[in-house]
Amino acid sequence: MKRILFLLVVVAIFFTSCSDWLEEHPKAVAAETFYNTEEEADAAVLAPLAKFRSGFAMSYPGLLECFADYAYGRGSWEANSDYEGLNTQNQTRANMVWASLYKAIRDCNIAISRLPEASGLSETSKAAYLGELRFIRALSYFYLVRSFGSCPLRTEENMADYNLGKSSVDDIYAYIVNDLLYATENGPDKARLVGTPCKNSARSLLAQVYLQLEKYQEAATFAKQVIDSNAYSLVPVSSSRDFEKIFGAGVVNTTEEIFYLKQDNTTKNGWEFVMFCAHPSALINGKPMCGAGGWYGLYTTTENQMIAEWDVKDLRKDYNLLLHDFGLGDNTYLMAKFYDPDALSGSGSGNSNPLIRFPDVLFIYAEAITKATGTPTIDAMEMLNRIHRRAYGYDPNSPSEVDFKLADYGSVDKFMDLLIKEQAYECMNEMKRWFFLCRLGIAKDRIKKIKGIDVAEKHMLFPIPTTEFDYNEALDPSKDQNPGY
Repeated sequence: MKRILFLLVVVAIFFTSCSDWLEEHPKAVAAETFYNTEEEADAAVLAPLAKFRSGFAMSYPGLLECFADYAYGRGSWEANSDYEGLNTQNQTRANMVWASLYKAIRDCNIAISRLPEASGLSETSKAAYLGELRFIRALSYFYLVRSFGSCPLRTEENMADYNLGKSSVDDIYAYIVNDLLYATENGPDKARLVGTPCKNSARSLLAQVYLQLEKYQEAATFAKQVIDSNAYSLVPVSSSRDFEKIFGAGVVNTTEEIFYLKQDNTTKNGWEFVMFCAHPSALINGKPMCGAGGWYGLYTTTENQMIAEWDVKDLRKDYNLLLHDFGLGDNTYLMAKFYDPDALSGSGSGNSNPLIRFPDVLFIYAEAITKATGTPTIDAMEMLNRIHRRAYGYDPNSPSEVDFKLADYGSVDKFMDLLIKEQAYECMNEMKRWFFLCRLGIAKDRIKKIKGIDVAEKHMLFPIPTTEFDYNEALDPSKDQNPGY
């Protein structure tokens, strides 16, 4: 199945390679008309996913993990952990994120505009494909609006208009919600291929978006629908290395996968972020952390408060961290969640990028229902305990001696303090922590508490790329650039 996915990606790239509009002068958008069979519609969905594997897949995880309270950047990435905004080198990386996301949006817009006219597909089938595309478009805008704030809202209706001003954050979120509501109703019940979205992918993302908008009851409702679907479960573990069954390079999919970017270490479609985290001499079980080498651009230390307080009996600690002296002293850890000893030079690694997995939905529901009701509930605590039990090697669905007791976390503040800690340990190195802290409005306080650094206000948003101002005449850099850049 994984092979099929990448063969189709090649087809998708072939059909879309001629439309690199973000890197060219404004021109008319061609109206591709090849969406008449299931194979062609498959290619339409896989095309925008291929765009995620460019600047997004490497630059975004690196940037966001450097911002996390538990990690530090090294080398050219070190400046990100100063929290003074992006320097020139890292602005270039942010530009790649912007470009890959808008290229994905363009691919979605073309297919969304043409699929309704497809003669070889049933109306139900067309609606399902449109649901997948609208999920991917919503996901792209969700990353854009959180990183860049207000930005151009390019749709299938205005995609021929290159000169387009910024839309408000509120309007962008309304558009995201509308796309996701469509996807929850019309997307496929199950993923057609490994790595393509389904209705539960849309419900999960919609729950996250509603949480971002502080619509807690709506967030709880959609998260609970995913949980109650019984389509997902936590993968049990009994040792730290058992987490390889979840994150390993050879894993095709698992019972907790909701939406991942799939990778392949035998082609150029592999994930470079694994190499970014690794050191060339670092070994796990006697094998290289990454067979292709390593840049060790990300690390943490034994002195970081979150790391120092992490219980050594928690199997996630030993799995996520590899003590390794790479020149900064014997107190440094490599971020070892993603490990691929068989990665080939120039190909990237085979580990999948877990954008949405089942623990994310459990966290969303636990927070949303607590804030919706104004008090922690037994149900909310059970969601955290499922994750916590698994972390210690217990059956996630059965009470254990490591369970948190609701009586000890009776207020919203106490419960949230617990959830904030558990989210860090569970989702470490998955590029989720910075957005999580920003959404809660505690990013500046956390960085000051853990790292002793003041976060500059300009650091809260990425700069809009200068190339956008060069080619989009509706934007004025003196007025439309984000503050501080």
